Amino acid sequence: MNPLAAVGSVVGFGVAGFDPFGALIVVPALATGARRRVILLFFGTAWITTVLTGIVLGESVQHVVDWLRNLLDVPDPVRLTVQLAIATGLGLWAAHRWAHRNDTKPEKTKSSMLAGPTGMSLMGIFWGVTALTDPSFYGVATISASMSSLVAVAAVFTGWFLISQAPLCLVVIALAAGKDSRPVRHAVALARRTARPAAYVMTVLVAAISLLLLVNGMTYLVTGTFRPV
Repeated sequence: MNPLAAVGSVVGFGVAGFDPFGALIVVPALATGARRRVILLFFGTAWITTVLTGIVLGESVQHVVDWLRNLLDVPDPVRLTVQLAIATGLGLWAAHRWAHRNDTKPEKTKSSMLAGPTGMSLMGIFWGVTALTDPSFYGVATISASMSSLVAVAAVFTGWFLISQAPLCLVVIALAAGKDSRPVRHAVALARRTARPAAYVMTVLVAAISLLLLVNGMTYLVTGTFRPV
């Protein structure tokens, strides 16, 4: 593949992998008092982990895809057990969240361990590895497999990361103007205003996923097949 086609493909895969959730991690962290350097630490670890994951993936992309497919292809009884266990865990979590929904006020929540250097570094590493769940990442890995230069491979994965994580990049760029810059203040104010409704929505989603998994498992017990798929 010629360089121009490779660049175009990386841009296309980056757009296909567009993900706003990176920004949805750091903005609430700012709202709970996270320092600017901690946000930059999250960004840096997420970026480096994404690139390293892509480099390790390299030419073995097809082997990884096959491994994931085999990992998901488990006997039905095992799937049922895991599914019911996850449904129970999510249901208990949703119940706990609802029972404690009024324990604290979002605007008075203190900075948590998650908003500290260690928490955000671990979150950044986790966020980088989750690139493996994005089909567009495998497209970039396929392009990089034909490249002999490690620098070129790192460059294509960096390009994919910057494009797919554009909202996160915009937050980091805004932080360059200072934590008290107007864009950052507006983002933090929005996060604080929407913290309570967002928490309710998250609780409902967790409960809905738990119920869906439970119904799916019960359907298997009655019909012998998993539905809805």
